[in-house]
Amino acid sequence: MSIVTRTALAAVLAVGLPLAAHACPDYGMNGAGLNYTSDQAYTPRAHSVTAGGSVNLAGCPQPGHGYVATAPDFTMQFSGNGMGRALEFRVEGSCDTVLLVNDARASWYFNDDDQGIDPRIRIGNAPEGIYDIWIGTFDSNLCSARLIVETF
Repeated sequence: MSIVTRTALAAVLAVGLPLAAHACPDYGMNGAGLNYTSDQAYTPRAHSVTAGGSVNLAGCPQPGHGYVATAPDFTMQFSGNGMGRALEFRVEGSCDTVLLVNDARASWYFNDDDQGIDPRIRIGNAPEGIYDIWIGTFDSNLCSARLIVETF
């Protein structure tokens, strides 16, 4: 290690700066693209996903607990909701899953165990726009799951 590298490393350690930032869910990133109108989602739409990730929500400003990925699993464009329908996201998983959503107004929603060990979030009079959706797990293991999107 060169003297310059050692000096730079010592400076970082001396001021207590972390060498790597802690990752948290980032709605600035994109997941798999979905695009539904309120009418299209009136019929339930299911999408397979691997639930979980390496980000522990306990260390993040977002609500909830469990493990998710940094990038959302899905980024959904929602439109045509002039009727003011509720938009529901629910998960069916082969393990204990959690659900984190950032809506079109940048509000965060979290749910765990709404339907047994499966989560569900229903947003009344859902705003049109972009929704970012994370499907996580209660523990740090991964499992297969399905996201279901539906309007009511």
